[in-house]
Amino acid sequence: MDKNSVPDFSTPMSKPTEVINKLIAAFRTESTAIETKGKGSVIDLQLANGEPRVILVLEGALNIYRTADNLRFVRAAAPNLFGMQGSPFRYSLYQFRSEKGAVLESLPYSRAMELVGERRLFKEVLDFQTYLSDFLAYRTNLLISKSTYQIVCAFLFELEMMPPEQRLRTSVFNYIHEHTHLARSGVMKILSDLRQGEYIDIENGKLIAILKKFPRDY
Repeated sequence: MDKNSVPDFSTPMSKPTEVINKLIAAFRTESTAIETKGKGSVIDLQLANGEPRVILVLEGALNIYRTADNLRFVRAAAPNLFGMQGSPFRYSLYQFRSEKGAVLESLPYSRAMELVGERRLFKEVLDFQTYLSDFLAYRTNLLISKSTYQIVCAFLFELEMMPPEQRLRTSVFNYIHEHTHLARSGVMKILSDLRQGEYIDIENGKLIAILKKFPRDY
């Protein structure tokens, strides 16, 4: 490892919680509860008649998996919104699964857009869509044409940004593997080397802290 330089990892804008809450408040005037069957329940972004709908994540989280290979794209914690694009193609690429205890509501996409117009929430929609677009670009940039080392370091940064109570329940290897499908041997060697170099503190497979800047090269 080159100890004199650090990797350049760009991260997307922070989640616009205030904007999301404002949109949710408007949509909840007409949304209805979604019944789930517990952890892993698949949440369809279409109503029974085929009409697209907007999903409100009020408590807990949805896990979003890429349909093609079951790769976990992201854990989307409350408050959050899905279905705002109204694009069947986009959402056919992913599967949405609720976590145990998640509280979800929905309303038809057409009515959600009417509420946006009635309440003049166009800027809020644009700000939220910008955030989603940036996050998608970040994930694409992270996983394409990057070395295993760069990907592992980026996901360690993600883990560090989690609330401590969530991070300390999360296996470092499982988190990286679910989001990347990288080989266990390669990931474990990098984690071992970073730990031996005192770059990270891991106990019982959980990330305690990143102790110093990672080297650029491995």
